[in-house]
Amino acid sequence: MLTSTFIHAPGVGPATEQTLWAQGVTDWQGYLDNSRTLNLPPRHKIVLAETVAESVAALAEERADYFAQVLPKREHWRATSHFPKIGYLDIETDGGMGQDSITLIGLYDGFDMHFYVKGENLAEFAYDCQEYDGFVTFFGTGFDLPFLKRRFPVLQSVFADRLHIDLCPLLKRLGHTGGLKRIEQQLKISRVPETDGLSGMDAVRLWRAFRRGGRGADEARSLLLAYNREDVINMQTLLNYARPRLQAKAGYTER
Repeated sequence: MLTSTFIHAPGVGPATEQTLWAQGVTDWQGYLDNSRTLNLPPRHKIVLAETVAESVAALAEERADYFAQVLPKREHWRATSHFPKIGYLDIETDGGMGQDSITLIGLYDGFDMHFYVKGENLAEFAYDCQEYDGFVTFFGTGFDLPFLKRRFPVLQSVFADRLHIDLCPLLKRLGHTGGLKRIEQQLKISRVPETDGLSGMDAVRLWRAFRRGGRGADEARSLLLAYNREDVINMQTLLNYARPRLQAKAGYTER
């Protein structure tokens, strides 16, 4: 979908983009080949010529930062097919709001699961995450990313240069409201039995049980990690569900 996108050009919106598609211009090369004959206002032709040329160069250089900055945030999903180094991300906290409240960070690269645990290896996340082109979260705009930027100030600039696909507003555009677990139920996405029914408050409880130590501490830690793992891995399923439907909603049909 990325190379068929034109709405990142200044002053170009969905209507103009759909006009281009309707005229048979379904990708950037098509625009460069046919720009002179297109039925478009001159001002749009100027900005599109500049933006398309920049976009072709940025994609060739694998510059996810360029698209993270020029694409509207609600359209970052369009770039995921061309920048596959995407991390599915979710944090857990101790129930507080301070910069030290993060207890666990789960990061899934589509193949392997990585955990960062407070008191063990949490600080490594700030370095490891810089290897990614972007991140997928559920309500990360309002929760995960603000927490992470408070805990690791260096991530202010890191996240600014990365794609971010927040599934919460994305799925709302497709008619799915509520939290992650509710939407999973709507779409019949199952969880392993031991984590089914657990919530964010349970994650706080499990962390406290682990920190207290004693009998059951290791079991609490294992269950907390399993809960976070389900949150994170299911985001990939949700993105795969949303992407073709958002493409259709935008009015684009593969040709």
